[in-house]
Order: sequence, then structure tokens, then C-alpha cells
Amino acid sequence: MPRRTVWVCFPGAEYTQRVAEKAAKHVLEPAGWQVNATSEAPADGADGAPDADAYLADYDYLPFERIFERNALCSSYMIRKALIRKHYLAQALATYAVKKGTDAVVAPATWTLDCQFADELDEILADDLYEVKELLDENEALIEQGHAPKHWLILKPGMADQGHGIQLFSTEDRLREIFTDMEMSDDEDDQDEANDDASGVVASQLRHFVVQKYIHDPLLIRTNGTPRKFHLRAYVLCVGGLAVYLMDDMLALFATDAYSPPSGDGADMRGHLTNTCVGVRAAGSAPLPAENVFRLSDLEGQPIEGGVLTKEHIKSIHSAAVRVVGTAFEAAARTAAVHWQLWPNAFELFGVDLLVSGGPAPADLGVWLLEINAQPDYAQSGERLERVIEHVFERALQVSMLDQRIDTLGASVDGCTLCFSDRLYAK
Repeated sequence: MPRRTVWVCFPGAEYTQRVAEKAAKHVLEPAGWQVNATSEAPADGADGAPDADAYLADYDYLPFERIFERNALCSSYMIRKALIRKHYLAQALATYAVKKGTDAVVAPATWTLDCQFADELDEILADDLYEVKELLDENEALIEQGHAPKHWLILKPGMADQGHGIQLFSTEDRLREIFTDMEMSDDEDDQDEANDDASGVVASQLRHFVVQKYIHDPLLIRTNGTPRKFHLRAYVLCVGGLAVYLMDDMLALFATDAYSPPSGDGADMRGHLTNTCVGVRAAGSAPLPAENVFRLSDLEGQPIEGGVLTKEHIKSIHSAAVRVVGTAFEAAARTAAVHWQLWPNAFELFGVDLLVSGGPAPADLGVWLLEINAQPDYAQSGERLERVIEHVFERALQVSMLDQRIDTLGASVDGCTLCFSDRLYAK
């Protein structure tokens, strides 16, 4: 009987190729699989991908038509916009929370915004975003009285990644200024034909937005003597239709600068944005310092407001993350099936960004969903944490391809916790 084959291919992503190939050989070869790995992109794109029994590859090189015909295993769902586009995800979470109540609220208050030009804002705020307008009006009244604004909001492009386009604002004037700046930037790109390719990508991102309430009490950790904001990068495995697993080793990604509460429109964002790519851009050509990325478990004993981070804090964060992840993916699967089409032979690893708030007592900590990313940039973890990423891929392959699944909700087995499981796929 011929050996089953798995094709591993992540062109242009040396780090991902290396850890995926190593994990596949470590996990699958002893189980009788033949690993065919290459970092070279097929000449004809997905059409040039070889026939295989399973594919562990970049989304752009997955031959979905042949995969469906052959009933092969596949490392991505074909359609999952409900997860990875911020405006679709916000709509799914809102719909689910209306049905299930406040226990299903896992993200900061979020509104979707479809806007291209600053002169559209008055009508949009009056008709569609009246709750946002009420918050901004309250801020205006406080400012007129000589006080600081009470509410801060974040504007995020619905399809951008790596921290691009994120802006803080507290007034209508600042929001209008943001859109005016975007228009001016687009005009400049239109005049520069050399930048056509780059501007085309940006223009496609700057149509759908979400407006999100800023979390005012993020947990701050003093890893380098100064209080810094961080977010958690959790790796989440989805299998078939549907089981959702959280990889227990979560990473803490820190802002480059010390944290201070937002003040003044157009302020420096480096103390607020915790995306590693922002740190890379801020550092120019220098590599991102290793002290900006940690395993959460390695931060035990580090100073926080009112004490130090303890095992109890980390356990509380993990428990909350399991609930948030399970709820978020269930919400997308149940309320946005058109935009996340489940398939029993698919599995996929997502990078899920979470924010920790509250404290200092472990019971007072909260975890909030920020966004979900397909094909996360594993290389931002660096060489020091490469073993963490290898284990992520190993567990993903064991669970999805060797059927080493977990049956008990909330149970953790070898660094992997089951967050949600139900039969949602119907042929």
C-alpha cells in the first residue's frame, strides 16, 4: 500500500517553512506519512501544486478544487472572512451577543463603519453610528468645560494587518482629520505611478472600518522597569466542523514605549500599539528587541501594578482566554456561515490577539478579543521562541491529521485546550 503524502510549502516565509517541515517530519513520518516539502512556489500558483493526500501550505498555493475532488486534508478553510476581516467579525459577535446575552460579550464595544471620504461622516454618525456620536458629544462637552475627554475610541481598517492604519480619537474633528489625511494620501499615491501596486493594496483596505472602545485599564507589566502595555498572541486550531483548540503557550507582545493613558489627538501610538510589526517599523532596519516578545508563563514574578504576576494570574488569564476563544469562534460559525464555510477535511491555525485588563487580583482580570489573523507571522516570535511555534505545529498535526482529539471541553492535553466542539457542518 503506497504511503500517504503531505505537501508542505510556505514560499517566502523561511521561518514558517522551517518549523512546519520539522513538525511534519517529527509527527507524521513515524505514523507512515511521506513528507514532500519545498519552499519554492509552484510555477503556476495553486494549479501547479502537486497531488497529495494532505496539504500544509500557504493559502495562495492550495488547489482547493482538487482538494475537494480528492477529499484531501487541507490546512485552511476556503472561506473564513467572518473571522479575519474585522467588520465581518464585529457583526458576527454582535449578532451572537444579542441572542445569548452579556455572557457572550467577548470584545470591546465595536461599531462597523463604511466610509471613504471625510464629508460622509456627518450623515454616518447621525444615522448609523449615533452611539459613537453620543460618546463624542459627551467628550466635547467635557472639553468645553476644561476637562479631559472621558471616552477614547480606536479606528481600525477592516482588512488591514500588522497594525496599519490604527488611530486613536476622542473628537469628531480628529476623526474627520483622519479621513482627510487618508484622502490626501490616496491623492498623492494616484500621482505617483511608481507606487501604484502599493497604493492599490492600501486603497482596498481603507473602505470598511471598525470603531472600537478603547480599554482604559490594560494590565501593565514592568519587564524593563517601565510599565508597558502588551497583548497576548494565542494560537488557535480549528478542525473540521467544528472543534476549536487553544494552544496553552500564549505569547505576550509588548509595546515599544512605556504606557501612559491617551491624551491629545494625534498622540504617539508607540505606547499603545502592541503589534510586533509596529515595533519593527519604529526600529527601522534594526531587529525587534527580544524583550518585546515573551511567553506569558515566563513572565511570572514580573512587577505589575499592586504586586507581581503570579501563577494564579496566569491561570485566570488562561481560563478567560479559553472562554473568549470558544465563544468568538462559535459566534462566527453559528451566525456567519456564509462567510465561514466549514468543511470536515479542513483545519487551520489562527493567530488570535487578546488584551488583558483589570487587576491586580487574579479574579479581577478580564480578557478581550482584539482580532483574528489567518497565516500569522510566526517569524515575529524569533529564534528564542521557535520551539514554542514548533510545538504549535506538532499539536495541530497530531489533533487534525492523526485524530488525537480531546473529548472534554476545557481539558488541556499536552499544551492544547479544547474550547468548543459541536457538529455544525452539514453536507
